[in-house]
Amino acid sequence: MHNAFLGVEPANIEWRPATVREGSTEPAPLIPYSKRFNDIYFDTRDGIAETDYVFLKSNRLPERFENLTSDRFVIIETGFGTGLNFLRTCKLWHELDNHKTNPAAQLQFISIEQYPIGPDDLQRMYQALDIESEFTEQLLAQYPPAMPGVYTIELPHNIKLTLILNPIDKALKEFAAGADFKVDAWFLDGFAPIKNPEMWGKGLLHFMALHGINTDSRQTTFATFTAASVVRKQLHHYGFEVSKQKGFGSKREMLVGSFLQKTISSPHPTLADDYFLKRDSSHQKVAVIGAGLAGCSLAYSLHQRGIEVHLFEKGNSLASGASKMPALLATPNISLDHNAFSQLTFMGMEHLQRFLHKHKDKHKQTQPTINYSKTCLQLGSEKYSEWQLEQYIKVYQGRYWDPQLLTWRKTTINYTAHRGLLLPGFLVNGPAFCESLIESIPQKQIHLNHAIESLAELKEFDHIIMATGHHSLLNKLAENEPTLSPLRGQLTALTQKPEQRLGLDYPINYDGHLFECGNQLMVGATFDMSLDESINLEDRQKNLQQANERFGLHLEDNKQCTDYVGIRAATYDRYPFCGPLTEQSENTPMIWTNYGFGTRGLCLSLLCAEIISSAINHESLSLPKFLLQRISPKRVQKA
Repeated sequence: MHNAFLGVEPANIEWRPATVREGSTEPAPLIPYSKRFNDIYFDTRDGIAETDYVFLKSNRLPERFENLTSDRFVIIETGFGTGLNFLRTCKLWHELDNHKTNPAAQLQFISIEQYPIGPDDLQRMYQALDIESEFTEQLLAQYPPAMPGVYTIELPHNIKLTLILNPIDKALKEFAAGADFKVDAWFLDGFAPIKNPEMWGKGLLHFMALHGINTDSRQTTFATFTAASVVRKQLHHYGFEVSKQKGFGSKREMLVGSFLQKTISSPHPTLADDYFLKRDSSHQKVAVIGAGLAGCSLAYSLHQRGIEVHLFEKGNSLASGASKMPALLATPNISLDHNAFSQLTFMGMEHLQRFLHKHKDKHKQTQPTINYSKTCLQLGSEKYSEWQLEQYIKVYQGRYWDPQLLTWRKTTINYTAHRGLLLPGFLVNGPAFCESLIESIPQKQIHLNHAIESLAELKEFDHIIMATGHHSLLNKLAENEPTLSPLRGQLTALTQKPEQRLGLDYPINYDGHLFECGNQLMVGATFDMSLDESINLEDRQKNLQQANERFGLHLEDNKQCTDYVGIRAATYDRYPFCGPLTEQSENTPMIWTNYGFGTRGLCLSLLCAEIISSAINHESLSLPKFLLQRISPKRVQKA
């Protein structure tokens, strides 16, 4: 076990016969059992009724949902487990849609889990409980791998699930939200204190009090199946009014209560606190400079939240810079210790997958070229020897629920078999992808052929986000902008006749790339520290020669070749500069940076857009604090 996985492991589920109740003649159903905690997850005969009684009714959710006046209702659950509590809450939320005081409100459900159950077991549980629905379908389709991180899952009816895979003390310590973040209801679930004492520590109680609220219109409540005196006394000490009520079924008692008052010290400030904005506004107006992957992702994420966003691009089209490539590949960074950068890229891949899942049916007819692949084969190379790839398999084995991923796979190219590590990998058409991001934004808010020479031109906006990529090297628009480096790449595309196709099983990574997209074969790309955007015929020869030598091909420089040049913006430490550059002010816009992605633009652009958009919208953020500090543009100033 590598320390960076923080003890996050797939749950070990057994299906055992339930205890037959006295006098019953019914056969004993199989129920899910945790070997780790020596306890059942639920009994299929009354699991739904128990959830409804212990958590939904005891937190008074039916009447609170119906009389909701705020824009958001926040629930935190300590133990996602089977997801049953979440799914029952979704069902109740949906059933009351037509009766709510505020039907447009969002349900934000945050759940923490250290031992995630695999999707196959989850589906079996939902079948056993007869609760399969649009909610279970979307949950399973977007379910994350068993690796530490903060994962966002969007479901119908304005429901957002934030699933945090970490031990609870780490999850709460690293939870990124401002002082104004308040919790409406707590589901204190998980196994009993005697079987799972780590969950019931002081870190949880401190966090509950820190984000508790008690006003005329809003009060934090909790419910838990346990009635243990140690839990009751601790909750009372941390400012909660606690009472006992009858437990469910054969359980004699359980605890419920609400927050009254408690003065709690705030955590030690870090660079992550810069993302928690102090000033709120009912109407935010945001300018995004640059319409490549980073800028279009921001425009999409802000527009999804109902924020007025204007996109400024000096070129005459979207994706006129490094994002214009007809084939862009995103893969996660794998490492033997699953380090911070690897964690960032794996979470970035989840945000990209969520977007592509959401839009796959929508663009099946209109834009078939938006997405070519969901996997990539990493061959041995100068960067990754086969010995290294073998070690990566041992580290990551079993953490993806798809048994084919992160294992050895073979593909045949020109009658020769090549073995590599099968990674999650998304291959997209850059311009088509950018178009799909901004398709629902009003045209009057997209300003092409509009170069911003000075930020003073945008003083009418509340926020200005610079997604200018390598152009920041040539024209710094703000003081204290961090330094970037150019990373030039040239990709060569060859038009193929049907009989010339290689029939690749996957996009290929080696010391270069080999992709088939539609009727084109892509090879390359080069890497050099240059700002020269002109096509270099020597680089074309390098791309072709590299592919020919590695795969025994006979690719020739001819009229079928087309080259694409992009200048990526790179940082000194590989982490992007994504975050606030200036403090908030009453009279001037707040300045943000969102660039420096290097070769990870597709992988990280939607994640970083989500971070900035969530911060502007006063939401909790989809990264732990330690990673926010890694991507903050102010890390250079504080170094």
